[in-house]
Amino acid sequence: MSYVTVEAMQLKFGERELIQLTDNEAPYQQAINMDKLNAAMQEANSEIDAYIGSRYPLPLQVMPPFLVNIGCNLARFYANTGDLAENDPIKARYDASIKTLTKISKGELTLGGSPAGESKTVQTAANNVVFSTGRRDFGGKGW
Repeated sequence: MSYVTVEAMQLKFGERELIQLTDNEAPYQQAINMDKLNAAMQEANSEIDAYIGSRYPLPLQVMPPFLVNIGCNLARFYANTGDLAENDPIKARYDASIKTLTKISKGELTLGGSPAGESKTVQTAANNVVFSTGRRDFGGKGW
């Protein structure tokens, strides 16, 4: 499923920024390098699927708009080939997007447009019931 598209990236960040992010090797074309942008978007889309797919069946029936925003933030981060300072807005948006995806995968946030009951539980050790035998505090001898 494509959460992020070229159109969404242009709408969110503008063509000038996408040129700066992707047209960073000679010979400079003064245009968006579609190979680099597509690679960044593909990585973002697959990462979102990895988080969302752990809780929701894919493809989603309804695409929440905030997933498009998250996809754009991830793709922008992946398209950036330089080192980013810890306080860089591109890195900050990426980190916030990953936190949101993590909360969705853990069930702390839901995808608002998905029908109730569509989410599936994630199998973890916490989902197991454990029976143990041994010590009895009540009903034993001497009580």
